[in-house]
Amino acid sequence: MHIEINTLFTLGSLMGLLVGGGLLKLVSHLSRGRIQFMYAICGGILLGLLFFDILPSTWHLYDLKGVLLGIVAGYIVMLCIDLFLHKTNSAISPLQSLILLTAAIFFHNIITGITFGITDLHQSASVFVATLLHQIPEGMALMTVLSIAKIPNVFFLFIIVLLSLSLGGSLLLGESVQASSLKIQALSTGGAIGTLSFVIFHEIIGKAISHFRSLHVWLLISLGVLIIYIYQYSLSLFHSH
Repeated sequence: MHIEINTLFTLGSLMGLLVGGGLLKLVSHLSRGRIQFMYAICGGILLGLLFFDILPSTWHLYDLKGVLLGIVAGYIVMLCIDLFLHKTNSAISPLQSLILLTAAIFFHNIITGITFGITDLHQSASVFVATLLHQIPEGMALMTVLSIAKIPNVFFLFIIVLLSLSLGGSLLLGESVQASSLKIQALSTGGAIGTLSFVIFHEIIGKAISHFRSLHVWLLISLGVLIIYIYQYSLSLFHSH
């Protein structure tokens, strides 16, 4: 039974990433030369997910100190990867941005999968839907960087398959560990948030700010946040009925 659920999560993650990448290609085709705009909106969408979904649910489940420690640890890991890339090349290229973004989502998926496996959260239908929806903006962000780096689209398929397998595989690992310590769960959840936060603020929003005037970029980021706010509000109305 658990194998079937894990397979479903793997396929759901793959579908979400694929939908996100497809949406980005469609929008960039309709608005030629405006792919940078989508980058800023993607940053806002991920920021909205962080503040209106991921963080509130985390504060509700776990001890604040453990989560904060995990966030700092996850952020530092990504910072070290970033510093290593800077050391090999003083100017971060779009290809290196793609590597960093892929690494962040990879670590995020592994930590999230292990946490879900430990707590059996992945057996909830609502968690499955939320996980699938989280993959869509990540797929959009990946396709954006891929397009800027002018890398063939076939590599997008390789990347999203790898990321989906990392989620499904870590679910199995989490189930086998089945740790009961809430402190470990808080640290791992915080680590997942930390790795994702680094990408949101440093890679996506940071890169968007460098491409636009300050007012324009914050308007686009705010649009992305508003999309998630409306989505979360709609979900709350749905659950209340």
